[in-house]
Amino acid sequence: MSAGPREAGEAIAAAAAELTRIWRAARAQARPGVFPGASDGLVERFVGGLGEALVHGRPAEEAWARLDGVVRLDPAAEGEAEEELRAEWRILGEVLAAACDALRASPEVVDAAARAVEAARHGLERIRDEAPPGVLRLAWRSPFRRRSAGPR
Repeated sequence: MSAGPREAGEAIAAAAAELTRIWRAARAQARPGVFPGASDGLVERFVGGLGEALVHGRPAEEAWARLDGVVRLDPAAEGEAEEELRAEWRILGEVLAAACDALRASPEVVDAAARAVEAARHGLERIRDEAPPGVLRLAWRSPFRRRSAGPR
């Protein structure tokens, strides 16, 4: 028996913190030179929003449009920051796909989760110019850089 949108959505929303922890661990392992994640302040709320959208029968893509949180951007690393965001959300897509698999989610749910992540990735492509109203774009002007980058 597969989990439909309501059941899977409830499980995803309830597990948002745990799925975010799994994402952080996977991201740190895949991208050890980058800490913290640029979209670390968005992921848990996005996952929770995806679960809520599924529960309430709303389009999954609304998880991005309704999102609130912080995304960190290094103004000195334009292009590089966007590549990090793409990598982070590719990993989130993998985490959500694994969660759907564990839930034995219906193909409808699997497709909705993939569409939601793709909508977020598309939105992140334009993050320097526009963001959902609840997303704060933080220009990270810290002297601390990516671990692998060395001094600038």
